[in-house]
Amino acid sequence: MKREQRGITLSGLIYTCIILGFIALVVMKLFPLYNEKMKVDFALEKIATAPGANNKSKMELVKGVMRQFEVSDVDRWSTPEFAKLLKVEKQKGKKVKKLVLDYEIRGPLFGELDVVLKYANALELNASGG
Repeated sequence: MKREQRGITLSGLIYTCIILGFIALVVMKLFPLYNEKMKVDFALEKIATAPGANNKSKMELVKGVMRQFEVSDVDRWSTPEFAKLLKVEKQKGKKVKKLVLDYEIRGPLFGELDVVLKYANALELNASGG
C-alpha cells in the first residue's frame, strides 16, 4: 500500500510555501533597485552614443540624461543633484571624453536591514557628428 502512495505531506507543503514566499518577498524588494539601474544604464548609453556627444558641455549632457530619466520614470535626482554626480573626464592621449557616473542606492529590505546597490559606469562619448 505504501509503495503506491506519492505526493507531499502537509508539513512539506507548508515549508515549501514559506520558502517560496520568502524568496518572492526578497525579489519584490530588490527588483525596483535593479530596474532603476537598468534604466540609468539605458539613459547613459543613449546619451553617450548620440551623434556629437563628445562636443557637448557637461550641462547639455546632464539635461539630456534627465530627459531620458523623465521618459523612463527615474525620479531619484533633481537636475542639480545629478549634475554633481555625473562627471565628464578627458582621457589622456585621446580626443574622446568619458562620461562617468558613480553612486550608491540604499533600499529597505526588512526592518532596519538595508540593501546597497553600488553603481559605477564609464562610457566613451560618441565623437562623430553624424
